[in-house]
Amino acid sequence: MTASPVAKSPGPSASSADAILDAAEQLFASHGYTAISIKEIASKAGVNVALIYYYHDSKEALYRHVIERFVGELIRRVTARLDAAPDAEQAIRSVTRAQFEMLSLKPHVPKLIVREIVDYQASHAVGVLRELGATLFRRLAGIIREGQARGAFRADLDPNFAAFSTIAQLPYFYIARPALGVLALGEGQHFDDSAAADFARHAGDFAVAALRPTPTG
Repeated sequence: MTASPVAKSPGPSASSADAILDAAEQLFASHGYTAISIKEIASKAGVNVALIYYYHDSKEALYRHVIERFVGELIRRVTARLDAAPDAEQAIRSVTRAQFEMLSLKPHVPKLIVREIVDYQASHAVGVLRELGATLFRRLAGIIREGQARGAFRADLDPNFAAFSTIAQLPYFYIARPALGVLALGEGQHFDDSAAADFARHAGDFAVAALRPTPTG
């Protein structure tokens, strides 16, 4: 008689892995790395602590993986938009648009990045920053440099500084949105998601306008 196949217990699922990263991302952003325990992350994710250690060797490893996931997705999104951009000006706008797409889904992430920079001097993010620098940042600075060589962009600007200025606008808006709402709208007011979309378009236009040569005559 042929033995019936033994049903295998389902292993950890991709949804569980994502739930762990999502929970950790939100908690680290809200409270900081040191204030959050693995147990708290497990509770928010709806999993047991052992499952977290199945995917991540330690809390520090989990923290790095949270940062790596976000930066990796940002690189993929911006690269796709740059590949599709018909010219240098649209390439500049595509960067701020892709940033908005990411940050509108994860508005808490800029706070996490700021905490990492202020508290740890970006020590947990060195690897992804190198990857970001070697891919998107180098490409953006190169687009600006090529535009300068063709006369489409101002030649007196440092391409790296111009790239910094372009990519800094959206993260700062999301970090400072409560304060900016008070400045622009009055006490107790805030910018909603529609205003964030408007600012994303403004950021692209602003960067392009700053890069264009000054008319002569």
